[in-house]
Amino acid sequence: MLNSKRTLESILAMDIIKTLIRANTIEISRLNTTIALLIKAGIAFDLTFTPGTQKIATSAQLTIYINPTTTLGFTFQFQEGTLPG
Repeated sequence: MLNSKRTLESILAMDIIKTLIRANTIEISRLNTTIALLIKAGIAFDLTFTPGTQKIATSAQLTIYINPTTTLGFTFQFQEGTLPG
């Protein structure tokens, strides 16, 4: 539990994560920076990309694993529009 708490605290302390929490849309460069920092920190994550259509905005879903039962999830748009789902 202590390790999970430290992982969560270290993730939430990252300036890029603070920026992601406040953003509805994201630049690809910021997402790439986030991925690089998560890899460097050895934090498990999944990234799913949904290409846009005429009806659905291009988006990405980032899931960060804190422990086997706790995750942080972010959905980002790369353009204005309706999110899938």
